Amino acid sequence: MKKIIVITIFFCLSKVVVAQKKIIFHYRNIENLNGRTSDIKLEQYFCNGKSLEMPVVNKSLKNDSSYAEDETNTKRVIVDDLKRMPFILKSTHSTGLIYAENIWLKNTFLAFDTLNNFNWKISNEKKKINNEICTKAETDFRGRRYIAWFKRDNLTKIGPWKFGGLPGIIFQVYDNENIYSYTLENIEYVDQFPVELKIPDAYANDEKISHGTFISKWKANKRDLEKDNNVVNYTLTGSTNIKNIVAQIKELY
Repeated sequence: MKKIIVITIFFCLSKVVVAQKKIIFHYRNIENLNGRTSDIKLEQYFCNGKSLEMPVVNKSLKNDSSYAEDETNTKRVIVDDLKRMPFILKSTHSTGLIYAENIWLKNTFLAFDTLNNFNWKISNEKKKINNEICTKAETDFRGRRYIAWFKRDNLTKIGPWKFGGLPGIIFQVYDNENIYSYTLENIEYVDQFPVELKIPDAYANDEKISHGTFISKWKANKRDLEKDNNVVNYTLTGSTNIKNIVAQIKELY
């Protein structure tokens, strides 16, 4: 009887140790907007149900700088301090999350949102991704239809961006128009993280706004930038008509 008790205790302790391992999930985020493609690497630091996701940036860049993207020969402008990078902080033990996101040509805003508000429909369809058997799931979220492929895992329930609520690790998720996609490229086990799983210090004095307020600010910015799109200015040599087109974002409301 004593042996059984010892084995049971050891098994329980083993589960706790595995659950508290420090893991970095390396995701690739591709966005196809208005004929332009962006390809961003993301690092999601995960431990004991809590995670912090941030983009991987070129450390040689300086604040308020611009750089040329080799493949497209277009320029991406970094506005604001590099310390104020976009991020998503969430936990499976909480009903909410905190994120920071840019509004084009505006500063990064700090906002709070709900978590796990995805009504997934899990199917029996399977496919292999990175030698792992994954299960298909679908959901509608704030104006878009998403398809996810996840590996069932009782101890680690994680996904990129705001995605969650599935019983395992999301290896791939994309919308049905192939505008937004995330792919898990690598899983890394580490002893320490280069960051703490908390709101970055650069946001310490920011007031958190609601997700609804963030969307309202984004739409107001879009209207302001596009308000003169139909205005034609006539000169002695001809006419000009400058158009600003602000691409849509993942959440339409």
